[in-house]
Amino acid sequence: MCAQQAGSRSQLIYDTETTYGLAPTSPNAFVLPIVSESLKQTRNLLTSKTIRSDRNPYPPARGNVEVSGDINFELSPQYGRLFKHIFGTSATGGASAPYTHTFTISDLPVGMTIEKQFTDLAVDKYFQYTGCKVNSFKLSCKSEGFVDCSVSLMGKKEVVSGESFDTTATNLGHTPFDSMDASIAEGGAELATVTEIDFTLENGLDGGNYVIDRTGQRRSLPAGTSRVSGNVRAVFEDVTLYNKAINNTETSLNAEFKKGTGTGASAGNEKFTLYVPELIFSPSAPVVSGPAGIVVELPFEGYYSDNVNASAMYAVLLSSSSAAQLGIA
Repeated sequence: MCAQQAGSRSQLIYDTETTYGLAPTSPNAFVLPIVSESLKQTRNLLTSKTIRSDRNPYPPARGNVEVSGDINFELSPQYGRLFKHIFGTSATGGASAPYTHTFTISDLPVGMTIEKQFTDLAVDKYFQYTGCKVNSFKLSCKSEGFVDCSVSLMGKKEVVSGESFDTTATNLGHTPFDSMDASIAEGGAELATVTEIDFTLENGLDGGNYVIDRTGQRRSLPAGTSRVSGNVRAVFEDVTLYNKAINNTETSLNAEFKKGTGTGASAGNEKFTLYVPELIFSPSAPVVSGPAGIVVELPFEGYYSDNVNASAMYAVLLSSSSAAQLGIA
């Protein structure tokens, strides 16, 4: 009897492509720690409209190939390569540790090859997805627990292979941040009333570029205008934030996650900060939903006008790992 593959013994690896849709020929793959994933290939079957005398249908036509899905993960200092694919570009400061890695919105990299490894089977199988790009990213921080993140992906094609495209993938480990490592600032001052905060970056991928080439696969995945949004949920103690929403007052938000000293000088002392430097809150008055304490929820929309990083959202990682060690060089 064949062994059933266990999710607990599955692994994902990923690498940056040099040519869209082609796995790297000189790979430098990294292990991608995940909570769960739904990346897969699907293909519609299109029913024939032709009438035949016995009421039976004719064989269907093949539709276009759809490669898409989500990867859910817990924020940690080891996701430098993934954040470059989320934002588009990275810049590293420092000749030695601590290194400052800054990720800003720009043209997305060519693409990623992501491989799911199933090695519990009687014969090992490796599901490879090429031409993958990040369509959206979400970070959610609550008052306790790990910092939940997800990326929504689109890609070109799936290949099922009997061998990995990189048998020596680098494993950076996984040391996730949690909410006790977090602090939130609004307008440059600590905002101590937040119970939950969400950030979303959408890259606006155009997934409709199918051509007549006998493959049914996407030829390209160009990115559109980015959209930055989110929501702040806070204990209702005053109307300061609500007044900013009513008055359409520009402000800023950042979420800082710090391990140890947060200097980035050594492992266990990293810091990751996510910034939305220009935003407007949308008015949403607090409501009385019962006898418990009242909270206020304020959606926000980020944009770029004149911030020095020229990015509607950006992230900064302080780490003892260099750009090459994080796979973003």
